[in-house]
Amino acid sequence: MDCLLPARLIQRLSFLEVLSKHQLIAYLGLLQARNYAKSTLEAIVIAVRSLVLSLPDQRKTALADNLAQTTAADIDCLINAARSRGLAAATINGRLSMLTELFDFLREDGQMQTQPVIRRRHRLPTPTTLPKPLAEADLVAFFKVIDSVRDRLLFLLMLRCGLRVSEACSLTWLDVDLQGLSIRINNGKGHVDRIVYIAPDLEKALQLWQTRTTPSPYLFPSRRRSAPLGRGDIHWQMKKYLRLAGIQANYSPHCLRHTFATQLLNAGVSLEVLKELMGHRSIQMTLRYTKLYDATKRQQYDQAMARIENRHLKTGGE
Repeated sequence: MDCLLPARLIQRLSFLEVLSKHQLIAYLGLLQARNYAKSTLEAIVIAVRSLVLSLPDQRKTALADNLAQTTAADIDCLINAARSRGLAAATINGRLSMLTELFDFLREDGQMQTQPVIRRRHRLPTPTTLPKPLAEADLVAFFKVIDSVRDRLLFLLMLRCGLRVSEACSLTWLDVDLQGLSIRINNGKGHVDRIVYIAPDLEKALQLWQTRTTPSPYLFPSRRRSAPLGRGDIHWQMKKYLRLAGIQANYSPHCLRHTFATQLLNAGVSLEVLKELMGHRSIQMTLRYTKLYDATKRQQYDQAMARIENRHLKTGGE
């Protein structure tokens, strides 16, 4: 089964011995057969590695030999190590969720008796945060300093189509239908496929990039051409342009997706349509953006009332 996994991913399992490596490879192979994204498989390896390396030597050896030996106390060590490194609660919970699924697989396979990740004991409380769109002035300033055809298209795709970073990285020219002005997003987060649409400015940017780029199946190939641009490259590029634009706010590329959702809501798009465009499995995820919409409505209301009161005072009305 390991021959089906990328060689680079197999190489990253060198911290495990034969049995543990076989256990993890069997699980990753199952996920790959179910069309899980490569980034998800890599994240699982990172979670397992973090677990093993966070343990005292004796326990580290035990888990490196057999992952089925994991105990709740080992998970405690992982959480303590992660918190001491300053990892966010959401990041830690994400790794715990991945490990939970792995251990469920081992239990169903008869290799483990109990689930070591205990929700009430190990789940960390996370603050409820609102999505963070770019302010209008920051958005204008950001795009104003982008002089690269590729980079302008990359960030415009995220803004006009609400793409996640991983979705933008993996786009191929076969996914783009310029004649139909649409793009197919395959195997998005939660295994949701969707169709997004190409706005006029995005169409021009795509056509321009098509004439400038060298042949590759990917819209944004890496230097090797046979592989897509990495997510780290996109984060680095955004930091560069934010710096050039003199923007102090700590925006990430994902904020462009939040901006897309907020702009559509403010323009009157329904939640049901926004859910489909965003690729959300649940309407509950989409509902998070209504809080931003409420704030926008309140701001516009306050501005309108200020103008009304100002006219009222000028006319001397009661």
